[in-house]
Amino acid sequence: MAQNIREVSIFAPMTGKIVDLTEVPDEAFSKKMMGDGVAIIPTDGMLYSPIGGVVTAVAATKHAIGFQTNTGLDILVHVGLEAHAVTETTTILHVKEGQRVQAGDLVAEYDLGAFEEKMINPITPVVLVKEEEDGTEIKANVGDVEAGAGEIFKVVEIIAPEEPKEKPEPEEKPEPKKAGPDPTEAENSLMDLLSADGGEYFKDPKSLLKLGVVFISIVVVLAVVFALLALHLNGGE
Repeated sequence: MAQNIREVSIFAPMTGKIVDLTEVPDEAFSKKMMGDGVAIIPTDGMLYSPIGGVVTAVAATKHAIGFQTNTGLDILVHVGLEAHAVTETTTILHVKEGQRVQAGDLVAEYDLGAFEEKMINPITPVVLVKEEEDGTEIKANVGDVEAGAGEIFKVVEIIAPEEPKEKPEPEEKPEPKKAGPDPTEAENSLMDLLSADGGEYFKDPKSLLKLGVVFISIVVVLAVVFALLALHLNGGE
């Protein structure tokens, strides 16, 4: 099955030169303990958002700012090494936690002259914060870059395919009743028909005459039967 791939561009937060993380003189970054990415040696102190999304964290000393992309990737921008004392007092912030930003929005202004006076290395790591089994890889660029415009690296995400949803079992529907006559209705209809026929029969004069003839015939037959029975009995005496 082919894998679903999504690529997200991370843009330069500062103008300067892109270098590999291994060149950062801090093992937390050079050994990628915090995540993979690149570093920038800045030429000025203007910091812009590297992504479109949300500002998720701002360090109390203003030296580190976290972002989250609209697709859920966490990006950390760490300005300088051991720059806490200088950044806390000289940095001008233009955002706060929870604020939505677009790539290229001005986030903060750092005083690189103060860095130089204190002999602080201004190298700025920009990393995709490591997550266990995050299924991502980095495609880094090198060379000079302009803040807000140049892409410093691309995050390639492997998107797990969604499991097909189980179809709900169809509900059992009661079988429709077979069409056919209702015995009760049929019986009632028959009685009604007979009653109706009987009423009509007795209303017909011809029918009454026929009944009279039949009745007389029965009486005559019975009379003959009784007469023959009487003769038989008398003859036996």
